[in-house]
Amino acid sequence: MALLDAFRPVSALTDLLDKEKEALLKSDFSTLRALAKPKENLMAMIAKSQVPAESLNALQKHIEGNQRLLMASAKGLRMARERLSSLKSPSSDFNTYGPAGTTTSMVRKSLTMKRKA
Repeated sequence: MALLDAFRPVSALTDLLDKEKEALLKSDFSTLRALAKPKENLMAMIAKSQVPAESLNALQKHIEGNQRLLMASAKGLRMARERLSSLKSPSSDFNTYGPAGTTTSMVRKSLTMKRKA
């Protein structure tokens, strides 16, 4: 019976990690937040029990895969935020290609007309 009790948290954590992976792939951040505390509790239970090394290795690979997805998601969000902020900031220059294929910077000019007296 003690052997079965040791595998229940492992099985539950494996299921939870699968749900976490699905949430990461769907960018479902509310689900990720909801899974954080149960994941922490299951990991604490596994740390207290004697789990075979093979099960721990499988869990570690699963966790590392989810960690890679999470890091990629964070990088994508960071890049999107940077892109949005660059689009919001007014650009002072406009770069275009000239007839020779080189880039030419066109500076914004004032649209007001000057009158000569």
